[in-house]
Amino acid sequence: MITLSILFTLIGFEFFYQTSKKAELYRSENIAKWFGANETLAKACGTFLLTIAMALSVLHLGIGSGVFAFVCMLMFTGSLVVLIAPLGKMKITWVMGGMITLFILEIL
Repeated sequence: MITLSILFTLIGFEFFYQTSKKAELYRSENIAKWFGANETLAKACGTFLLTIAMALSVLHLGIGSGVFAFVCMLMFTGSLVVLIAPLGKMKITWVMGGMITLFILEIL
């Protein structure tokens, strides 16, 4: 449950990051076209994913701990996106590998 919440937080923050006007974005042409044409839809999807991530955290950990854990996850994933994305090292295979590792650690 926590791994899914982290994944939704990461994807939701990435949606907001890709629609940013101030950030220098390094993305493929297809992604740039989609985010440029559907900016409000992308922000709505990002809001929805962040809301789902917060709801999962609150359901799993309780209100106080869930909100605190969500804020920590948001800071962690936000820092990760802002630091790693400009380097071009944030690939889907690395993200999925990290999520699978986290899921295995969560089960153990």
